[in-house]
Amino acid sequence: MRFVLTSLIIYTAIMACSGENTYSNMSDIDSPNGNTMDSNIHENESGNGTGSDSDSSPGLTRRAENENLELIEKDDGTFIESSSHDLDSVNTKEMEIITTVSPLDLNYDASYGGTLKFTSEYTDYELSYQNVHLQFSPTHSSFGPGIIYSRILKFKTGPEVIQPSLELECDLCESWQMTSPTRFKFKLKEGVKWHNHGLLNDKVLRSRHVIDSIELQLTGLNSLLIGSVSDISIIDDLEFYIDLKVPDADFMIGLADARSRIVNTELSNLEQATRSGTGPWQITNDGNRGVYKFEKNPVYFDKHLPYADNLNLYIIPDEITRQTAFVVGSLDAIHLNDSQLREFESKFDEMDYFRVSETGIGMEISLNSNRYPFNDINVRKAFYSAIDPLSYIDEIWSGAGYVSLGMPLINNDWMIKPEETSRHFSNINKAKNLLNELEIAPLTIKVGQFGQGYIESAERLQQDLSRVGIQSKIDQVSRIDFVDKVWKDGDYELFLGPAPYVNSPNIYLFSIIHSGGAWSHGNPFSEELDSLIEAQSVEYDNSKRKLQHQRIQDLIWESFTRFMPVTSKSTWVVNDSLKNFYPTLAGFEYNYLSEAWLDTNS
Repeated sequence: MRFVLTSLIIYTAIMACSGENTYSNMSDIDSPNGNTMDSNIHENESGNGTGSDSDSSPGLTRRAENENLELIEKDDGTFIESSSHDLDSVNTKEMEIITTVSPLDLNYDASYGGTLKFTSEYTDYELSYQNVHLQFSPTHSSFGPGIIYSRILKFKTGPEVIQPSLELECDLCESWQMTSPTRFKFKLKEGVKWHNHGLLNDKVLRSRHVIDSIELQLTGLNSLLIGSVSDISIIDDLEFYIDLKVPDADFMIGLADARSRIVNTELSNLEQATRSGTGPWQITNDGNRGVYKFEKNPVYFDKHLPYADNLNLYIIPDEITRQTAFVVGSLDAIHLNDSQLREFESKFDEMDYFRVSETGIGMEISLNSNRYPFNDINVRKAFYSAIDPLSYIDEIWSGAGYVSLGMPLINNDWMIKPEETSRHFSNINKAKNLLNELEIAPLTIKVGQFGQGYIESAERLQQDLSRVGIQSKIDQVSRIDFVDKVWKDGDYELFLGPAPYVNSPNIYLFSIIHSGGAWSHGNPFSEELDSLIEAQSVEYDNSKRKLQHQRIQDLIWESFTRFMPVTSKSTWVVNDSLKNFYPTLAGFEYNYLSEAWLDTNS
């Protein structure tokens, strides 16, 4: 298991720092333009919804009230300017899991119809519909053609989900059953239909399609998401087994990832093969390089979704054009990373922001306990006491963050509460007392060149340390050197930069915290911590695992070696007409798009 986890985290880290546009504008982790933090089986019951006519507006031309600027959608979809199931407590004995499938309790005030308008940065049209399981791009999966597909499981979305969260529920499955710690039995919903089913001999989803999809996924980079899977086998048309190499409490997170798509392999040698999904949207445009257009799937298995009739994802790589498109009403919402938020505030009137707490994404500080002076725990304690991370969040990151360890957690209530961790910070007198009579040579703060927010945070850190008598210099490190020399080789006394993207607790804990992890360079050895990490990785009882995770968090805080002074809160600006918009960004989830609606009275 450890080899698989290490391989995944190394690959995602290299992608994050390569400077390529791997991540979506909607879920930025490392944008080239700036900073990012970036017993019983329940039967599926769905309400019936009647759709209204589609939005008949011929284009997206609307004039800004305060700007002599108009964005016009051309025929090619581009813009030009014109001057005028919960994984709750389970035992490792055989049992069946209740999996209520209800992405959103039907709200009778919801409005049907209209066209949702967002923006995407995925532009690799040549690969859009070819070998989708071989594409690692999260943008393709969550704000590109990948949204036409379903998965076995999905991440919970909706107003009742308190973020950050990695809670799961069934997507294509009706239920799942753990028959042993390494064997899981899944049952599919009955009668799930494929898009464009007229092209297919087999018009409904069957276990064979799931097995074929997983086997195809195991041949490419996305195999890392399900690396603990050892075998899959068909029971009948609706049921199948998944067997694991070892017990893995997080393996279902990989199944729910947007890149673990279920495709119809019947037409595997034709382009139509990967245009046929089972998701809430089906693709409608062909060869239009300026916009991905989708329409409501009329045979979607959750019959009241999606609320909108159409969804357009416009390809607008330039951030100023994106922001202007939103301001003039051509887009319903946009996501802003730190630099984009600064740019937006400098050009447009102040707006209310909608923020979503993320997990495991943000700016990390690490003290190398294997190097002077941080081999002395009192110096590490003094470092924590000298700094005020909340001021970093408010004054540098526009309030778009919170303090955490950066450890992905299944549920929001697994996190150690801020009032319990804030005692470590903002106590200058304590810092000075801890450093009393110690003579510390000037430190080197290595900061990755990931945007202005990182550089400004390093400068603020330098000022905070100076107030308690610790002098330092700042060494700005290129992205590639940050991965190769800081993360991989552990060549640092103190670093400040983005954390490697990880999608599950096990990957984070085994790769970054465990003493055998690829990036555990600065951590002091703790036998208790290693044992807890190993025990929680195979613990399927979430009530027990929660306690293990909270003890792990306590031990990491008490080591005074690493934390996230700015854990990302994803920032959105949303038009008043867009309702029930609750982005869930875990695993590059996208089903929240089907749950949003347009209020024509706004």
